[in-house]
Amino acid sequence: MQRHSLKTVLLALLLFSVVALAPATSEAQLPLPPPSPLPVLPPPPLLPSPSLSLLPIAVGEGPEALVFDGSNVWVASQFSNNVTRIGASAGAVLATVPVGERPVGLAFDGANVWVANLISNDLTKLRASDGVVLATYRAGEGPGSVLFDGQNVWVANRTGNNLMKLRPSDGALLGTVAVGARPLGLAFDGANVWVANNFDNTVTKVRASDGQTLGTFPVGQGPFGIAFDGANVWVTNFFSATVTKLAASTGARLGTFSVGDGPTGVAFDGLSLWVANNGSNNVMLLRTNDGAVLATAPAGGGPFGLIAGASLTGTAVWTANFGSDTVLMIGL
Repeated sequence: MQRHSLKTVLLALLLFSVVALAPATSEAQLPLPPPSPLPVLPPPPLLPSPSLSLLPIAVGEGPEALVFDGSNVWVASQFSNNVTRIGASAGAVLATVPVGERPVGLAFDGANVWVANLISNDLTKLRASDGVVLATYRAGEGPGSVLFDGQNVWVANRTGNNLMKLRPSDGALLGTVAVGARPLGLAFDGANVWVANNFDNTVTKVRASDGQTLGTFPVGQGPFGIAFDGANVWVTNFFSATVTKLAASTGARLGTFSVGDGPTGVAFDGLSLWVANNGSNNVMLLRTNDGAVLATAPAGGGPFGLIAGASLTGTAVWTANFGSDTVLMIGL
């Protein structure tokens, strides 16, 4: 089955807009002098091989999202219209459950797994203990990400350009909040929901208690994933090959740091930050105080979703690899 990657589609849109807005260049302009050469920095070290184990696990077509339920890792395979449940301790596939059309987002509410189905415009609620489908609820247009804030479920509607707040017991709609264009990643800082607006190059901060918008802040090009480290919010910028660090209290930009090509998923493991680079087929470990890249590890083809610290037997990083139809457990 032939399919185009998200990077190809978004890059085409971005190039079209740049060409359309670029000013005409006069032929009489003199050429600029060549820039001074930049110093060549050594690549970050690969994680030491004796302590690194890689376990690829075959799943459905086009895996994008991952979530951990305390015992198992769940992966949404968008072109197979199902989710796969994997035992976190050994990486064994335990079950595959059909859901809606194009599942691309996952969240865990303490008892159930929520699946955002992009094309069927709904949410599937699964019992985490056995994968039984408990209910299907209507969402907005193009639900693509879902988050549990400890009390309620939030869904980002990519086409509707809004967030919806749902009561987890029955899926009742509690509110709708307008955000930027094509909202993707979601994160919760303990009081507020943060959303990455992919087409606006911004993130929006929304108070979870009442849905009040507290601010919208500029980041890099094509913001995709977002994570909270206990004090700061980190955003992966797909087209800038960077991550942006914002103060969660004010939204002030604290730094922008280079990573690999096409950064997507991002996760905080309690000490450091992990970033999945879709174009580089790897993950990077970053120090949170200064954004320094501490190490790089291989991933499968085209990693999108990423979670960290999900193994019951030790620390692990998991990636959902869109290009190779696998989940990779990286044991550290």
